[in-house]
Amino acid sequence: MAITEHLLTGADAAASLDDLATLRIEIFREFPYLYDGRHEDELNYLKLYAETPDAFVIIVKEGDQVIGAATGMPLCNETAELVEPFNGTPYPVDEVYYVGELLFYPEYRNHGLGMRVVRMIEEHIRSLGVYRYLACVTVARPDDHPRRPADYIPIDRFLARNDFRSLTGVVTEFTWLETDGVRRSHPMNYWVKELPA
Repeated sequence: MAITEHLLTGADAAASLDDLATLRIEIFREFPYLYDGRHEDELNYLKLYAETPDAFVIIVKEGDQVIGAATGMPLCNETAELVEPFNGTPYPVDEVYYVGELLFYPEYRNHGLGMRVVRMIEEHIRSLGVYRYLACVTVARPDDHPRRPADYIPIDRFLARNDFRSLTGVVTEFTWLETDGVRRSHPMNYWVKELPA
């Protein structure tokens, strides 16, 4: 079956949120997030992508099955935990577009779909004519974490291949319930990319 990508905003994005919540809960249970998500909490968070100006949701499907997704919104509309670490960097917050996630089920990874979606995101953000930079965060886990799979490939390689660079010393923290039932605080590293003109 053909794999298709659908960039959605506003009411169209709202109609996709149930599928997106399910995808996030399933994929974020994996290492490195180990997140024990709740559908209601996910929907409450994700509605921001339908309500925020210039926000988007990308749904990736094989036939009618959702196999991946991406989200984004202007950084200035994100939480203080994400915005404040940018203070003092060379990147004006109102020129930064935050990519919330890029997710695929395991069998669809490492086949070029992520690259396709990143190009789609860049094209869309450039078309808005406001934002010069893309940014994202990744959770920091030690290499010897007991639940790190032997075949785990950090997303850092994918980001570097797509010309994102790590912002050394720029870190935030988020707390979430892990799959072992314990709430923990997690350091998150920033990555940024200047969009081609």
